[in-house]
Amino acid sequence: MKSTILRLMMTATVVVATSAALSAQDAAERSRTQGLKETDRFVKAGGSTSQAVTNARVETQKTLDTYNTLVTQPSTNMKGDYKKLIKSMDTMNDRVQGARQKIGEMQKAGDVYFNGRAATIKNIQDPQLQERARQRLNDTQKEFAGVLQSMREAGDSLEPFRKELADQITFLGSDLTPSAMTALKPNAEKLNARGADLVARTDKAIASASAYFQSLKAAQS
Repeated sequence: MKSTILRLMMTATVVVATSAALSAQDAAERSRTQGLKETDRFVKAGGSTSQAVTNARVETQKTLDTYNTLVTQPSTNMKGDYKKLIKSMDTMNDRVQGARQKIGEMQKAGDVYFNGRAATIKNIQDPQLQERARQRLNDTQKEFAGVLQSMREAGDSLEPFRKELADQITFLGSDLTPSAMTALKPNAEKLNARGADLVARTDKAIASASAYFQSLKAAQS
């Protein structure tokens, strides 16, 4: 009986030791391969998001310029310019929606990236080195939180501006006459002022995101 119990205990010890060895091996393998893959996906998501927000900003500015051609400048072809404006607005709507979707995808990729780093750090045996790794992770997370916030604010700002611009375009569609252009000019002035502020904030958010992800990309070189 005692020998049977002893064999069972030895077997259990071997199983635990083997499991621990495999776990350590899996962690080492993850840190060498999976972490790099997650970083790459995160960087790609950041680049894709920056590009989407840039596209939305460019198309919004283009639509505003087309609007100004019709409203704030003498138009020799109102119908033709209005049709161009409608086409530009449709593209703008798609770009703004795409940008906001990409921002959400970037956040998800960030969650995977940071969770993966945290899991890998737990396997560092040196306490001081592990603490240093945790501090670097916290700093990187805080920096990303700022990037994400600025990108969200840019995306959120694009949406109400898009709606306001769409309202004025609808107004034009109901009354495409020279007198209607004159009546709309005060609204156009306010819209252009908001547009200038929006472009500045969006460009700042894009620059911040580009710098952040470039630093991660450089770390992989």
